[in-house]
Amino acid sequence: MKRILLIFCFACIALLQIHAQDSAKATIKTVLDARRYEFEPNNMTSSKGKSRHLTPGYILKLKGDTLMVYLPYVGRAYSAPINSSDAGFDFTTTNFSYTVKEGKKKSYIVTIKTKDRVYNTEFTLTVYDDGTTYVRTNSTDKDPVSYNGDIKEIK
Repeated sequence: MKRILLIFCFACIALLQIHAQDSAKATIKTVLDARRYEFEPNNMTSSKGKSRHLTPGYILKLKGDTLMVYLPYVGRAYSAPINSSDAGFDFTTTNFSYTVKEGKKKSYIVTIKTKDRVYNTEFTLTVYDDGTTYVRTNSTDKDPVSYNGDIKEIK
């Protein structure tokens, strides 16, 4: 009898965890589809493999049809910037493409491609159920760089 009760308790706990994971995944999917979130990086890794811890204040924010990016850059640039704001990733745009698809290991892949800049940039976000996010940049004039951090919904 004790064995049956113990098995029943473990089954209930397992079902509650599965339900919690499904609701977390649905929440992340809802946030990504609503296009109202911000990504705050904790560290940055250059294409050469050097990692740097970042201070608070850097952000990639998507608010409806507006993309605001303020991220640092360390790496090789293939052309000199025309103005100082092109040295890193520091811009606001409304001309970009946005796609979300389901990835592996309980994640979503978000691709954002700018269209109105001299050197367009692609941001690929891998967002996990718990909000942990990995962002990789791909630009026509700079080496790739990646960021690790968290994503949260904008109310």
